[in-house]
Amino acid sequence: MSRFISPITDLKPNGSLYFFESKTNVEKTTYKDEVETIPNPTQVVVLPNGNLPNVFYSGVAKVIFLDEFDVQYAERDPVGTDTTTGNFSLWSSVITYPLNGYVSGSDGNLYRSLTASNIGNDPTTSPVEWEQVNFTGVWNTNITYSIGNVVQTSTGNLWKALTATNGNDPEIDSGTNWLPAIDGGKVPEIIALESLNTWSTPETNDFTGSTNESRQIDASANTVDITLPVLNIGDSFIYHNMITSTFKVQILNPIEAIKGQIKDFSAGTNVEIAPGQSIQMIALSATTLSIVGVLL
Repeated sequence: MSRFISPITDLKPNGSLYFFESKTNVEKTTYKDEVETIPNPTQVVVLPNGNLPNVFYSGVAKVIFLDEFDVQYAERDPVGTDTTTGNFSLWSSVITYPLNGYVSGSDGNLYRSLTASNIGNDPTTSPVEWEQVNFTGVWNTNITYSIGNVVQTSTGNLWKALTATNGNDPEIDSGTNWLPAIDGGKVPEIIALESLNTWSTPETNDFTGSTNESRQIDASANTVDITLPVLNIGDSFIYHNMITSTFKVQILNPIEAIKGQIKDFSAGTNVEIAPGQSIQMIALSATTLSIVGVLL
């Protein structure tokens, strides 16, 4: 709510002003106070000394200026603080926004004008004229975040909301409500770290292997079968059947030939890893692996 400042400084004493919605003849309600509790009459009368009583309104308006004989001597449209660059005020269809003007859309999001003389283009439906912009705020326990919101914590870390949540500090969350904003699956260093970490969590059931991994396997309850992924030259695999296992581990190789230091395994002949044994393999091609290390 902004106070009206007349663009005409020499108002006619005892004259009057009428306020309308910009570009229309729809009367606009104005107020005597900034918090909109005391409305002005439709006709705002200029004081005998040429001053105007307090007039407050939101947005912009068309203003008609009359003298004391009700003769119009001026008209201004639009009038109001929202006629500048927007300042994140609510978008108006009658305001001409400049390049890089900022507004709030009806959907509650913020937008930046991508064109000059931008008028009549609703930012919520006009991606050619408007760009949605986001700010990264600092996590606040009092805010309910939407799925996909990104926040920064006091440590400088960025987190992405997985649920509509509040009161869950991302730094101590279990991963149910927040995860790091950067996808670790796309970062080579994290991929390598995850491959190493698979060693500390033994596999207990059949699984499909991942390239460049190291895994311990607990076959104490059943035989565990490993299905190889699509191979690329240089892919590495290390598998260890824990010594506490009572069953074997089988590397299934329906199309892959596996070359050993002592014997070769043709496609369709599974490689078995007994309890306490380890094997390391390198892919020579899409269908050939070489055993480069064995612990018996």
